[in-house]
Amino acid sequence: MNQLRSLLLAACAASLATACATTANPRTDDRRAPIMPTVERIPVPLIDHKIAPDDILRKSQAAEADCEKALRAIEALPDASRTFANTVEAMEQAVADYLDASSRLGILKDIHPSDKVRQAASVAEENSGKYLVQVASRRELYKAVKGWQANAGAREVLDTAQQRLLELALRDFRRNGLELPDDKLKRLVDLRTRLTELSTQFGQHLNENTDSIEVSEAELDGLPAALVDRLARSKSGGRVVTTKYPDYYPFMDNAKSEAARQRLYVAMESREAARNTPLLKEAIALRDEEAKLLGYATHADFVTGDQMAKDAKTVGAFLAALREQLKPRRDADFAKMLELKRAQTGDAKAELKPWDVPYYLNQIKKRDFAIDNEKIREFFPAQTVLTGMFKVYETLLGIEIKEVADADVWAPEVKLYEVRDRGTNAYVASFYMDLFPRKGKYGHAASAGVTVARMLGGKYNAPIALVMANFNPPGGGRPSLLAHDEVKTLFHEFGHVMHQTLTVARYGSQAGSAVARDFVEAPSQVLENWVYEKAALDLMSGHYQDPAKKLPQETIEKMKAARTFDAGWRYTRQVFLASFDQALHTTSQAIDPDEVSRRLYQEVLGIPPAPNTHFPATFGHLMGGYDAGYYGYLWAEVFADDMFSLFEQKGVMDQELGRRYREAILAPGRSEEPDKLLERFLGRAPSNEAFLRKLGISK
Repeated sequence: MNQLRSLLLAACAASLATACATTANPRTDDRRAPIMPTVERIPVPLIDHKIAPDDILRKSQAAEADCEKALRAIEALPDASRTFANTVEAMEQAVADYLDASSRLGILKDIHPSDKVRQAASVAEENSGKYLVQVASRRELYKAVKGWQANAGAREVLDTAQQRLLELALRDFRRNGLELPDDKLKRLVDLRTRLTELSTQFGQHLNENTDSIEVSEAELDGLPAALVDRLARSKSGGRVVTTKYPDYYPFMDNAKSEAARQRLYVAMESREAARNTPLLKEAIALRDEEAKLLGYATHADFVTGDQMAKDAKTVGAFLAALREQLKPRRDADFAKMLELKRAQTGDAKAELKPWDVPYYLNQIKKRDFAIDNEKIREFFPAQTVLTGMFKVYETLLGIEIKEVADADVWAPEVKLYEVRDRGTNAYVASFYMDLFPRKGKYGHAASAGVTVARMLGGKYNAPIALVMANFNPPGGGRPSLLAHDEVKTLFHEFGHVMHQTLTVARYGSQAGSAVARDFVEAPSQVLENWVYEKAALDLMSGHYQDPAKKLPQETIEKMKAARTFDAGWRYTRQVFLASFDQALHTTSQAIDPDEVSRRLYQEVLGIPPAPNTHFPATFGHLMGGYDAGYYGYLWAEVFADDMFSLFEQKGVMDQELGRRYREAILAPGRSEEPDKLLERFLGRAPSNEAFLRKLGISK
């Protein structure tokens, strides 16, 4: 998933460009900047985690005041004095400066150990979102650009990057309501302000959630010893299993007790239902009203209007086709699971339940491929994985990654690194790795851009990025050991970091992962493939008791063979999630998210949903920037598999191709549309053949 925070920040920056839209058609030339410029990068202030709660709000207000001062100065310029630089580019930079300041404060709500700091940062981030909504819909800024257009605009010669800034504005300005009459524009601002509040509250509830279940000693049967050893004891003598990922997934994969799996599943799928369900319902209604104000049939049409898909109809057709293509594989997966459940329970009439799926898929994987996830975990100590992963990225992308010794960080397990360009040793960026759970921390895995990369005063404002995860912490005499799926997750999220830090786009609203939402996952998804390749696994693996002992070749081959063994279930579940998201956002009728979820679960996945659960309240993507955009994970994977097909041909450690990937896909950001980036890298038009081949589906 998807760097949700950076995606939202990029959207805010893009909103400024929208506010700057004009119907001008200034002269242009093709003075393209080199794709890999040698301009010096400016190290920028790191995350200030020692800040007091009161200072968070004070600094947030000061940043807003600075931005407001800069914008009002732009508005006050006489039209005859306007240039592209002192009007359009000045607006872009003013908001980028504000985002630099506000994002460093807002990120603390996801990572800081202090409840008071997280609460203050949450308030600051909500206030920031509200302010940016107002900036994006400010008529005075639009009038300033029109004043430039009426005077110098038609005479100035713009280079490619400048023209792109206007091109995006021309495409998007109506989306900020600047063509609406005053009363409707005010209503649009009110809607978006309230949506900002709802989103912040929804996410904060999930971050702070502490739900758990109690299990008896007998219900621990089947669990890995390492998990049992670290489970807290309850007052009654049992064990406490939380809904946090390090507990949830290994428990659901391995617990033999169906009753215990059911209790944990229900707890997981019901988190924050009382508080979050009303927020989601309100958000759905407000989004629909927003879309109607802007002239779109549905919110999904509004969201996809500036994406690769272009409209909700295209998304619906994509999901429907994939659902039908996957159905035979889905049914085959369910038949295997049901057969195994009936054999193990001795109940010839047993039915498959949602809480059975991870357990029986794991059993099938062990049986058919002789793969034991817990044994494989022993080969992936977190530090070994990190060191090896860095070597892979260094080789492919022409960089060097160095840990910053004695870095000032917010928790002992957090580490800070620098990225430097190989050969020149020039500083490129910094990033943090925050990989283990803490109370109140963001509960999933994600990456976040903390600063806005851009040209500033003749130098480049260097990016700072962050990876947040919730892997098993060290304990019981063992280091942190990652499951292979967690290794893949880490590779994916670090791929986002590379997208965010290796950007060379001139403007913040076009830099890094500020790309079309249904393309943003592709640059990371392509890199997931390396965790199945021996050349990479030899670097990333080493048994925790004997580091020289690498993951055996035989195991790697079994893992590759088993990679899509559950594709029927896994990809159909993704279709369900995307279809559910689309269903919420392609209607103007008042709907019950729980009812829609249960209906589609039965229709798409083919088994009855669990009663007494409230999955929509737990689906953070719906309120974290992926509303009507969750389909992008599947959509982007098509292009990711197509890109990987070139590495399959030339070799997964091919440095020339890796450098081309950096230059063609990672560096440009939003300075060009995704289809152009793909064609440049592929040397041809994109194709879905590799994706379908991976799933065992023919055209």
